Amino acid sequence: MNPMNFDLLLRILVAHFIADFVLQSTTMAKKKDKYGVKSTYFWFHIGIHVLILALILWNYHLWPVLLGISVGHFLIDAIKTRIARTSTYVFIVDQTLHVVIIIAVWLVYTQQQALLVEKISELVSNQKIWGIILAYTLVTIPTGVFIGKVTGKWAKELEKHPDAKKKSGLNSAGKWIGILERILIITFIIANEFGAIGFLLAAKSVFRFGDLNNDSEHKKTEYIIVGTLLSFVFAIGIGLMYKVIYM
Repeated sequence: MNPMNFDLLLRILVAHFIADFVLQSTTMAKKKDKYGVKSTYFWFHIGIHVLILALILWNYHLWPVLLGISVGHFLIDAIKTRIARTSTYVFIVDQTLHVVIIIAVWLVYTQQQALLVEKISELVSNQKIWGIILAYTLVTIPTGVFIGKVTGKWAKELEKHPDAKKKSGLNSAGKWIGILERILIITFIIANEFGAIGFLLAAKSVFRFGDLNNDSEHKKTEYIIVGTLLSFVFAIGIGLMYKVIYM
């Protein structure tokens, strides 16, 4: 891949994130989403995007890139404003589409479509890539489900406690904490940063067990410790298995 072509892609991405996040206030985003193309904030945002992109590209020969990305950005934002309710998923889809448009315009302008197909074919046929995908997949939902089955009887026991409803955490927060910690663990193992796993366990112990030091919370403490240790054991085991097979 031509380094100068990749430099062009990086500059376009920098322009996008500056215009879409750094130079777009919360008020601008809300007004733009609420009133759509009828809002002056909408057109002000599009104008900022075009200006920042033009300044960062700084080459009139790149006008097709400027035009293609600006039109694509306009269409995506206009469609987004027609959606009645914004959410995290809408935000993720919106930003994904922006990046897809950027990459598509870049590929067409630099005529690297064939190279992209070649690289994708290499990745698809790479056994190591499928191994790492499997490893990361296993440490997310599948491991969480297994831990839930193992600790299920203790969870039911805690639900019967008189104070069970008094201290309720955020909805699904525990599940996502477990998924994120296992992703971090397997990443540390692949990167040979085993010391970071100890730091992660110590940090979680401080934040998660800090308020569970009295006798009335003894059962909950044990339940959380068991779940945490199972989570770490599975993540470390899967990570080590990946290293043994592929590294």
